[in-house]
Amino acid sequence: MADTSSNLNQPSKCHEGEANQNETAQENQPSDYETAISATKFGKFNILLVVITLISTLSVESETAVMAYIIPMAVCDLNLTSNQKGLLNSMAFLGMVLSGFFWGFLVDTVGRRKMLIMGFVAETLVTVGKSLTTRVGLLYFYQFCGGALVGGLYVATNTYLHELHSTSRRGYVQMMYGATFCVANVLIPVMCALTILFNVYFKNIFMGYFSWNILLLVSAIPSLLSAISLLLLPETPKFLMSTGNNKEALRVFQQIHKMNRKDPTEKYKITNLIDEVVDDEEEEIVHKSWKEYFQSGWNHIMPLFSKEHRINLLLVSIVHSILQFVLNTLRLYLPQVFQAAHDYEVANNKTSSICDALAWLRYSGTDEEQIICSLDLINNFDVYLNSMIVSTVLLIAYISAGAVINTFGKKNLFTVLNIAGSASVACLYFSPNTSTTVILSSSFFICIGICFDLLIIIIMVLFPTTLRAMAYSITLLLGRLLTIAGNLIIPWLVSFGCASLFVTFGSLTFGSLLLSFLIPDTDKMDMK
Repeated sequence: MADTSSNLNQPSKCHEGEANQNETAQENQPSDYETAISATKFGKFNILLVVITLISTLSVESETAVMAYIIPMAVCDLNLTSNQKGLLNSMAFLGMVLSGFFWGFLVDTVGRRKMLIMGFVAETLVTVGKSLTTRVGLLYFYQFCGGALVGGLYVATNTYLHELHSTSRRGYVQMMYGATFCVANVLIPVMCALTILFNVYFKNIFMGYFSWNILLLVSAIPSLLSAISLLLLPETPKFLMSTGNNKEALRVFQQIHKMNRKDPTEKYKITNLIDEVVDDEEEEIVHKSWKEYFQSGWNHIMPLFSKEHRINLLLVSIVHSILQFVLNTLRLYLPQVFQAAHDYEVANNKTSSICDALAWLRYSGTDEEQIICSLDLINNFDVYLNSMIVSTVLLIAYISAGAVINTFGKKNLFTVLNIAGSASVACLYFSPNTSTTVILSSSFFICIGICFDLLIIIIMVLFPTTLRAMAYSITLLLGRLLTIAGNLIIPWLVSFGCASLFVTFGSLTFGSLLLSFLIPDTDKMDMK
C-alpha cells in the first residue's frame, strides 16, 4: 500500500514541477508597458500622486484665475483702464500660446519629471516677482512669463499622471485630475475673500504694497511645494521605456509595486520588459546636448502629420479647441456677470436677470472707474460665494463621473453631457435671477468640463508616447488662441443683444458633438 501511494503521488509532483517551470518561464517573458503598470496595482503611491497633483493644479490654476479676482481689488491702486484690465487677463494665455510648441517636444524629449521640477521652480520665482511689483508694465511681463510656464506644466502634469496609471484606471484618474481644478477654483475665491479682510495699504514715493500683493505672494506657495514634492517621485516608466532605459523603468515599476502592495511578502512578478528602442538607436538618445534635444524634438513633430495621425489630430484639435474656448471664456467672464448683477441689484433695489446684468456691463463704461472705486469690496462676498458654489458642484460631479466612466464608455458619456451642456448655456438666456444663473452655469460647467477631460483621455490613448505631449500641446495652443479672441468677442456679441451670446456658445458646443462622432472609440485601446 505504501509503495502504491508513493507512486500515485509522483505524477502530481511532476505536474507541480512543470507548472512552476511554466510560471517561471512566463514571468521571464518580456512584458509590455500596460501589463507592467497593471501589475503594480493601485494604492499608496497613486494616492500620493493625486495629492501632489492637487498642489500643482492649484499653482497652474492660480496663474489665470487669481488675476480675474485681483483686478477689482487693484483697479484703484493701479489706476487701471478697461484696456489694461483686458490685457492683464489675456497675457497669461498669450504666454501659453507662444510657449506651447516648445513645451510639447521638451516634455517628449527631456522627460516629464525633469521639466516639471524646473518649471515649478521658475513659476515660483515669477510669482514672487509679481507679488513685489505695483507697476502695470511689470505685471504684464510677469503674467506673460507665468502663462508661458503653467501652459507647459499643465501638459506635462497631465501626461505624467496618465503614464503612471493603467488603462482601466486612466478614465477615473482623469476625472480626479479635473476634480483637483474644481478644488483649486473653490480655494482661490476663499483666498481672495480672506485677503480682502486684511485691507493692507502701504504706499510712498518709492513703492507700494497692498492686499492683492499678499494674495499673489500666497499663490507662489503651491509652486514651491510642487517642485519639492516632485523630487520624491520617479520619472514615468513609459518615458524611460521609450528612451531605451528598461532597467530604470523596471526599477520604477518595482518601487511603485512596493508602495502599493498590501502583503509585505508579495513580490513584483515581472522581471523583463520589451524593448521599445532598437540597440543602435539607444546610444543616440542618451547624453544629448540641448541643441540635439531641439533637433530630436523637431524630428518627433513630423510623424504627427503623417497619414496615420493627421486626421485624428485635426478632429481632436477642433473639438478640444471649441470646448476650451467656451469653458475658459465663460469661466473668466462669469465673475464679471455676478459682479454686474450685484451692482444692478444694489443700484435698482430689485432682482437682476442675466440680461439685466449684461446690459449693466454694456452701458456702465462711461463712469466705470468711479463705479468700481466706490464699491465696498468687503461687503461684496456674494460674488465670491457664487463662484465657490459653481466650483463645489463641479467637484462633486467630477467625483461621480470618475465612478461611472468605465460603465457607460467615454464617447457615450461625452454625447449625453454635450447635449445637456448645450441646452444649459442656451437656457441661460431665460435666467430671471442670480440663483437660476448659478444653477444653469453650474450645469454647463459640469457637462462641458467633463467632456473636456473625456477628450483628453481619448487624446492620450490615440497618440503614441513620443507624440502624445506634442499632440496635446497643439490642441491646447489652438484653444488658448480662441480664448484670447473670446475676451474680445464677448463684448461684441453682447452689443447685438442678450440672446446672441448664448445662441453662439450653444451652437458651438453642439457643433463639437457632431465632429466628435468622427473620432475613433478608444474604450478598448491600450496606450501606445
